[in-house]
Amino acid sequence: MDMFMPVMDGVEAASKIAALNTGTPIIATTANVMENEPDKYKKTGISSYLEKPFTSQQLWNCLLKYLKPAGVSVEEKEDEARDSGTLLKKLKTTFVRDNREKFAEINTAITAGDLKLAHRLAHTLKGNADLIKEPGLRNAAEDMEKTLNEGKIPSAGQMGALESELTPVLEKLKSLPDESVSAVGQNNPDREQALALFEQLKIMVENMNPESVNLLDKIRDLPGTGELVYQIENYDFHSASLTLEELKKDWL
Repeated sequence: MDMFMPVMDGVEAASKIAALNTGTPIIATTANVMENEPDKYKKTGISSYLEKPFTSQQLWNCLLKYLKPAGVSVEEKEDEARDSGTLLKKLKTTFVRDNREKFAEINTAITAGDLKLAHRLAHTLKGNADLIKEPGLRNAAEDMEKTLNEGKIPSAGQMGALESELTPVLEKLKSLPDESVSAVGQNNPDREQALALFEQLKIMVENMNPESVNLLDKIRDLPGTGELVYQIENYDFHSASLTLEELKKDWL
């Protein structure tokens, strides 16, 4: 159950489902899990939650709490291991592409007094670091996220810790084989393709169409679309519409 949906959010939907007494477990999926929210979810009949973005392993661990698995063959296990390796390479590629300027973006938001944006950026960085199995960076981002969530400005020590964790991770990932990181940007759309994509997305956003998430891979190929991707992932269609209009101006 996604927590942020148009018309009816996940909490209200889960409450209505729980009132039917079906006994079906409800798992919340959200990119915004604060300390008090798990308790709030349980009160509405939600059994557990997954913080987005999550890995296939995290998904399976959650499902195994409520479902009895069938047997898995050796071939299926080998396929799963191979797919996991391919996915990790793709995640690392995406991480480099989306986080090269992340520290500067967070610093700029804090300097401008936009702690809400800084919190969102730190939260996204935390999730991305978790996906590529970088616990040091994840912890530094989480520490900053908590401070920003309290409405406080991170200390110089926190800023330094985040930068010192992020920089070596980016450096390390630059050395990946050509088929991963070095391939980033080779499929960037030209001006006409970008404008056509924006027009297609505009219609979907205006109609609050959740299938707009299917265009995220194409959107990520365009520079400066990190905020738009975040808004679409969280079904914040109003903000996405405004961001989209600003992005279009850069391509006209």
